[in-house]
Amino acid sequence: MSKDANFWNRIAEKYAASPIRDTAGYEATLDLTRAHLKPSDRVLELGCGTGTTALKLAPNVAHITASDFAGAMIDICKTRAAEQGIENIDFLTADPFDRGFDGQDYDVVMGWNFYHLMEDMPAGFRRSHDLLKPGGLLVAKTPSLGSTPFFKRLFLRMVVRVLQLLGKAPSVAFVTIDEVETAVTSAGFEILETRNSGGMVPRSYLVARKA
Repeated sequence: MSKDANFWNRIAEKYAASPIRDTAGYEATLDLTRAHLKPSDRVLELGCGTGTTALKLAPNVAHITASDFAGAMIDICKTRAAEQGIENIDFLTADPFDRGFDGQDYDVVMGWNFYHLMEDMPAGFRRSHDLLKPGGLLVAKTPSLGSTPFFKRLFLRMVVRVLQLLGKAPSVAFVTIDEVETAVTSAGFEILETRNSGGMVPRSYLVARKA
């Protein structure tokens, strides 16, 4: 995890300056998420990156704790929040398994483009389940590289491996959409909604309730 933190710290400024590739798809996903949020919700976002999603959803909830294990990303988050005058977000440099999260009982845990970057994705969903209050919601959007066609998947594996050897890519799991959904249900969630998108890399979007 520390090696990947170094990678994300190194590219934080470039990442922050990169435009969202599919703006319409991103905004549509935000709207899907807003439909499940309540003004009283306390939300935890894991792997918040430079804070774009947390900042956009902050007006819809009571409070967001947005975390990332890359401190340089969190520094950018704090600057953006101050510039936008958004005060109901705490940005923390933290790993999902940090003990400081224990006993918080969040209403919602979010992980956008994050769980496939964990060394153990199923453990990430189990941890998210533990951090939610009974009936709380998981919102996850996960690139599913394993769901690409065989030859494209083989090519992507080669490209990612070369980039990793050059220090230009983090650890990434080639999970399928089915594997994501199985990991979520095995962690103790009931899936309420799924919206899977195509494109170069299929993405699994789901909302699930803690059973």
